Amino acid sequence: MNTKINFPKVILFTTAGIIILLALSFAVLAIASRKPTAAFYGISERNQKNIEAVLQTTHTRRNKKSLPYNIVTLDSSVSLQKALKNVKKPTLLFINNGLNAEYAIKLAAKSRTGVNESVLSGMTNSVRRTAVVSAGAAKDKVLALPLLMDNYEIDISNVKFQPEVIEKVFTIDDLERVAKMSKSSTRAPIIFASADDEIFLNVFGAFVEAVSGREKFDSAVEKIRSSISVGKSSRAAFVSLLTELCANDGEFYETVQLFKKWEQMGIFPKNYLMFQQKDVNAYMISDNLNAVVIMSLSKHRSIERTVIAKYTSSFIPASTARGDRNFTAPVIYGIMLKKDKVAKQSLELLAGDLQTQLCTKTGLAPVLARCGVPDRQSDDVRYWVAATNVPLPAFSDAAFTNKPNRATFAEALRSILR
Repeated sequence: MNTKINFPKVILFTTAGIIILLALSFAVLAIASRKPTAAFYGISERNQKNIEAVLQTTHTRRNKKSLPYNIVTLDSSVSLQKALKNVKKPTLLFINNGLNAEYAIKLAAKSRTGVNESVLSGMTNSVRRTAVVSAGAAKDKVLALPLLMDNYEIDISNVKFQPEVIEKVFTIDDLERVAKMSKSSTRAPIIFASADDEIFLNVFGAFVEAVSGREKFDSAVEKIRSSISVGKSSRAAFVSLLTELCANDGEFYETVQLFKKWEQMGIFPKNYLMFQQKDVNAYMISDNLNAVVIMSLSKHRSIERTVIAKYTSSFIPASTARGDRNFTAPVIYGIMLKKDKVAKQSLELLAGDLQTQLCTKTGLAPVLARCGVPDRQSDDVRYWVAATNVPLPAFSDAAFTNKPNRATFAEALRSILR
């Protein structure tokens, strides 16, 4: 039986087959070469740079010609929800715990991402409790993984005080006593960068916990969130809310009274609400301008070594020597917004084998109970948090999602303190 071959059809099908194979090959290559994106939101430039440096060592691409992650810095002046609308959804997000992180966790839960809960095993109990574990379909998956801890601290001048004096600062009264001792020899016994809205609110919030306890801190945060959620975020609305918060039985009452008392006593300088970070730096350089500085561990790391070496850091003391503390020690989370093997591996390494490298690079405190630390400051924060309850997020991160609301509330609070 003779079969006539239709060469045009053969050529057509062969060509089509080759085109399909080439298309599939290009698709496979595109998928294989696609790089995950790591995004940073609300992380300081210095911390981002150092975290990024360690992150890029967690995986090696096959061609070894490019770094494994694309890096994106999200606009932290707007809410995370709004910032993510302007970019392609990243694979991995680094963010401080707080209200914006809660939104990221919802996205992670929806995508059913996360790492195995076993990665938390080396962490102290208080740090482990800051992790967010899924209870839904992705049960036993860590959606928000703690990687580093910051801290709000007091730094006391070694030039002004002997070690035995500094070591006895356990309560607010002790701190006040030490500050009073320096009044005759300094222009400003206690200072902080109060003109910076975030620093101002975070220092104030840390003192709310210190003098009034966590319940007052949490209650104030909830009232601010509720006010904003119903559209009451104008200066007038915040002043009205602050009238309630600063009343005799209000969440802010004791802290406001303390700050006003310190200003009247000359412990805070008269213009303390106008201090910018550059002013704080200038005062610290001189041995005769101040005695105590309130700042974060992150900011501590940005001060020139020869200057910060003249100070001893300690925790912000409570009104009484009590053990039920919840220090304001913001946690930097790693959150997977998309399922990705490379990102999962990276997070597990950052929370495990690379903790020492991560802490050394950033100067922040580790989340693991046992790993190398760069110095005593980092180790102290780990110890303080381990010895107390779950650390609190920075007040500005806990209560606000964007810069305008934060700035409006900060100015309203300053008006109460003036």
